[in-house]
Amino acid sequence: MSQLTFASVPGFFDLPNTAIAAGVALTDDSIQKISDNAKAGAVRCEDIYMGFFKHGDTVGLPTSPVDGYAYSRSEIHYRFNRYSNRAPGAGFVSGQAAAPAQASTQPASLYNFGAWDIDDSTGVVSLHTSYWDGSTETSTNDGIIKVYAVCQRLSVNEAN
Repeated sequence: MSQLTFASVPGFFDLPNTAIAAGVALTDDSIQKISDNAKAGAVRCEDIYMGFFKHGDTVGLPTSPVDGYAYSRSEIHYRFNRYSNRAPGAGFVSGQAAAPAQASTQPASLYNFGAWDIDDSTGVVSLHTSYWDGSTETSTNDGIIKVYAVCQRLSVNEAN
C-alpha cells in the first residue's frame, strides 16, 4: 500500500446543498470543494508513531507524514503501550524508533503497582514502577513505553 501524500494542507469548505442539488449544473468550483473536503476528511484524524520513551521525557509534537501539518498540543491525545518495566539499557535515545535494549537487572519481582501516564497538555512521561522482594517494596521510575499520538485536526482535546 502506498503512502498518502498531499502537496498542500487540505482545508474544509462549506458547500451549500443547493450547489449540488438535482437539476443544478455541477460547477468546477463545487467539484474542487468536494475534492478538497474529501482530502481534509482523509487526514482529519491521524495515528502517528512517536517512538520509545522513559520517565521524565517529553514527547514532542508530531507532524503529519501526509502533508507536513504541524499539530498543536490541543489537537493531540497520547496513547502508549508498556514495552518494559525495566530501565532502558545503554545507548537508549528517547524517541528512538527501534525497540531499545533493557537494563539487565531489576531490584526484585514486579509488584502489582504502577502508575504510568503521559500528560497530554505537556507531553511529559511519568512512570512509577514498584518491585517487591518478599518483605520490602522498592519504588522506581523504571520502564519504557512505546508512544503513539492520536491527532485530530482543528479540534480541542478537553483533557488539555
